[in-house]
Amino acid sequence: GFGGCAHRGRLRGCGRRCGLRGDEFALGAALGAGGSPGAGGGVGDFETEAAWLDAGRLIGLVTYGSSSCVPVVEDATVAGDVITVTFAKQESNAVCTADMAPRVSVFGVPEGTDVTEDVNILIAGTDEDADLDGLDAAPADTSTDYAPSAGWYNDKGGFIVATWGSSTCVPVIDAVEPTGTADVALTFATPKEDRPCTMDMVPRANIAQVDGLATQDDITLLLSGDNITGSTLILG
Repeated sequence: GFGGCAHRGRLRGCGRRCGLRGDEFALGAALGAGGSPGAGGGVGDFETEAAWLDAGRLIGLVTYGSSSCVPVVEDATVAGDVITVTFAKQESNAVCTADMAPRVSVFGVPEGTDVTEDVNILIAGTDEDADLDGLDAAPADTSTDYAPSAGWYNDKGGFIVATWGSSTCVPVIDAVEPTGTADVALTFATPKEDRPCTMDMVPRANIAQVDGLATQDDITLLLSGDNITGSTLILG
């Protein structure tokens, strides 16, 4: 399960102090396992990118590699405006497909981070990094409200959508399309009725792509399908 952290709803810097295993907290849905059709968002660039989620309580980190081996964030620390992320060591017997796809790893923003200022995210042991522009305002509370959230990870229509629920039943995106100058409709596929779902509550992330918008400012995401409804402003 999500341990005591989920029941309190506190995410900021909870990490190991809440007793979370990396696979419980840093869940990600890679392209082909929950991403939308054409979710590349500039795949040819292969740049590490990031997006704010959950009003600035979470960050989604996009890396490129095997879609079946999504990196798991083991630890995240902050010093000034730099967040250093450490990925858990991949198991030696892991079977990874030989594709190159964007994968998203979600982690809690470390305690002490000023989310209203620009931050630089470094991946420990690599030369990879990602920049995030500061938000207009910090979240009013460090406790999540378990509502869906979304954030742009590039300026080419690529965004991350995060929902809360069972770690074994990550929703799958069926369609994404603009429905106006400031709205994007995202539909999740209808799941199988007999799918087994664990009773935990974790953030699940999907990478999505939308084309045809004149701007990425003040865009509202409209969600439907798989018992997920509502709307959220795409941050960034």
